[in-house]
Amino acid sequence: MIPKVQIRVEKWVVNRDYNGNPVEGIQQSYNLWAELVQQGNGRTDVAGQVRLSNSKQFKVRFRPDWKVDSKWKFLYLQKRYTITGIERVNEKRFNWIINGEG
Repeated sequence: MIPKVQIRVEKWVVNRDYNGNPVEGIQQSYNLWAELVQQGNGRTDVAGQVRLSNSKQFKVRFRPDWKVDSKWKFLYLQKRYTITGIERVNEKRFNWIINGEG
């Protein structure tokens, strides 16, 4: 399978400015190609209200130097998604499935 979409994975950190106020910013970012596994066109129940889910699932290549966790976000089609889950898949070409909620 050939990856078809490009996403950007960003590590967000909270720093303090000169007044001591917290400011969120990007510390690291990587552009990578991914395969869109699942689009979030389902329904979810949030606080007793049914709404359309806004989740995406991507399959990406494994990089042993990346330590991806919930502080990371990914950008797909100018929309930022918070990483909600990472699974290791035992395949030759792709090794991570990244779940995100937007």
